[in-house]
Amino acid sequence: MIPAGLLHVEWLVGLAVVGAVVGSFLNVCIWRIPRGESVVRPGSRCPACGTPIRPWHNVPVLSWFWLGGKCAACGTRISPRYPFVEALNAALWVLAGWRFGPGLPALVLLPFLSAMVVLFFTDWDHMILPDRVTLPLAVLGLALAPWNPRLDLGPGLLGSGTVTGRLAAALLGAAVGWGLFFFLVLTWRVLFDREAMGGGDLKMMLGVGAFLGFGGVVTTVFLASVVGTLVAAPYLLTARWHGTRELPFGCFLAPAAVISALWGREMIAWYLHLLPA
Repeated sequence: MIPAGLLHVEWLVGLAVVGAVVGSFLNVCIWRIPRGESVVRPGSRCPACGTPIRPWHNVPVLSWFWLGGKCAACGTRISPRYPFVEALNAALWVLAGWRFGPGLPALVLLPFLSAMVVLFFTDWDHMILPDRVTLPLAVLGLALAPWNPRLDLGPGLLGSGTVTGRLAAALLGAAVGWGLFFFLVLTWRVLFDREAMGGGDLKMMLGVGAFLGFGGVVTTVFLASVVGTLVAAPYLLTARWHGTRELPFGCFLAPAAVISALWGREMIAWYLHLLPA
């Protein structure tokens, strides 16, 4: 019989290895999806010379260091973002595994965390949140709802803890996530006759709500707004150096959603504890 402590270590190591491998695929998604390319074919290749990357040159994180950050075929420098994304996804998976322990509560969260990585970098690079990520994320959130304890609202609320209750909570979260941002977009358009954000933000919040429920939507929007305000103020003051006055809000929503997924329930409990009885 494997000791519980050793089993937990093996669980985290497994998450790290598989998370890094998935992170390599996320790099493909980040590069190809905004360009309308298939993420399946052709296989991984150098962006500069198009040479297919051999399996032994495609080991997550390690290969970049072995090759000195250069393509083995043409010698073109490869961005350090590639190993960073792989390591980041591995770290997020390990964090979820450590936070929730071995089992479904952690496993259900892994595709959500990976999707947030893809959405962050595609929004950072292209200021878009692709439908090819946001819409499947919402569908997956609803499909996994029966096994997702983050959707349990509390005793007696929407049948909390049951399959029906979790599905109802996922639908409510998706509706609130989309509806809240639709209201913000509509209000901004009426008041200022311009777009406040793109439709991708609305669809992204569908997925956030489906995975994290109503409470997760609230904490995600709150955290993203606070951080976004702190970043936007100095950015807009120096906008002439950046050549634009626009900021991709998905880059704030994605990390906020990750924090909400991992610690949102505790944040809500802490806040409610501050309220007078």
